Amino acid sequence: MADMAINLQSAFLDSSFVFVLQIISILITIVLGAATVFLIIKRKEFDAKLASQETVTTEAVGAGPLQEQWNDIIRHIDSIREGEWKFAVIEADTIVDNVLKNYFPGDTMGERLMNIDKTKLLSIDDLWEAHKIRNRLAHDSNYFLRHAEALRAIRLFESTLKELGAIE
Repeated sequence: MADMAINLQSAFLDSSFVFVLQIISILITIVLGAATVFLIIKRKEFDAKLASQETVTTEAVGAGPLQEQWNDIIRHIDSIREGEWKFAVIEADTIVDNVLKNYFPGDTMGERLMNIDKTKLLSIDDLWEAHKIRNRLAHDSNYFLRHAEALRAIRLFESTLKELGAIE
């Protein structure tokens, strides 16, 4: 009886049915392995995209359109091109000037800055420094703007906007 069971088992394992099952199993294993590799790659891409969106989302929290404009300036100052830095400084100056129009009299930003008392705007000296950098950019086409100088101007404009409650 034991010999008959062994013979039956050997005959079944050597049959073409089992051979076909083995081939199908190998093909399924290859397909599942390829799908696993594909999903791992897609997951890494998704994680990278999600991380970049979280960074943008945390930066974008704030006071509406003005905060969005400011975030755009930050993206320009983070560029590797001098032209982007110049654009960022000039746009930052424009944003600050538009906010100052709501608080202080004057036809130009220079006039508004001269009308500001240090007790009303603690960052006035820093704002003057940043505005002078902007004026050099606007009036001297040969002026070379270093990234550190552009970044400093942006930070000075930012401190004024925060002091005035225009951005967070």
